[in-house]
Amino acid sequence: MKSETSRFTYEAMTLFKTSFLFLLLALSSGFTPQKGTFEDIQRTFPRVNDVYERKAELINMRCRSLDIPEETFGRIMIRVFKMECILELWVERPDGKYIKFKEFNIYALSGFLGPKREEGDKQVPEGFYYIRDFNPQSNYYLSLGINYPNESDMKLSTAERKGRDIYIHGAKCSAGCLAMSNYYIEDIYMCAVKARSNGQQQIPVEIFPFKMTDKNMLYYNHWGAYQKQTMFWNNLRKGYLYFEKNNRVPEVSVADNGEYLFSAPATAQVLK
Repeated sequence: MKSETSRFTYEAMTLFKTSFLFLLLALSSGFTPQKGTFEDIQRTFPRVNDVYERKAELINMRCRSLDIPEETFGRIMIRVFKMECILELWVERPDGKYIKFKEFNIYALSGFLGPKREEGDKQVPEGFYYIRDFNPQSNYYLSLGINYPNESDMKLSTAERKGRDIYIHGAKCSAGCLAMSNYYIEDIYMCAVKARSNGQQQIPVEIFPFKMTDKNMLYYNHWGAYQKQTMFWNNLRKGYLYFEKNNRVPEVSVADNGEYLFSAPATAQVLK
């Protein structure tokens, strides 16, 4: 009994000393729990704070010109057109409809028209995604990760390894991602941070092979190399046309066969 008590006392003292040493190290390193809004936390990273100091007022001026409240900003959505090498950033106005906030040229993207279906194909995905990751210390300056592979990709791809880690990022090179250059990613990243900080948990990212007009659909569907994508692109076009007609982001779900299903948003004002 005496030996068990001594062993317990020794282990307790060891645990106390270890905990005390960790506390001293934490205090000496300046460690403090992160508090505040998502925006506040992001601004603790030097790159993000530098962007805010240089560009916050430019973003606010753009908000004022479009009658978008600066304080609450609004939900955003991102649309990408691969053939045109364009990324559009849209912001929701108080009436629930979206207005184009800015348009950016994509500096680099790899692959061909058509969806990403397996790891290593260097394809940029096509479909309906959302931002799942903010990286303020990216190897590509700043980056926003999307949720590829999504439910549709999982059902439509037969590959065992479907790939992952698809980002919208800075720098000027890409292998399956969207390289926007450091200058453009600053605006995109800051707008995404503001939207997230104001309550938007899922920021839609819609990636299309091209602007899905009647003319473009007729042109690309007659190319032999792209005819196998006809059904998939016709499905994407339904979501494209919904936004074109309504200036609202549709609710997106996935059928058992992998097709996207689109419906009217439950409400234009409730942040999700």
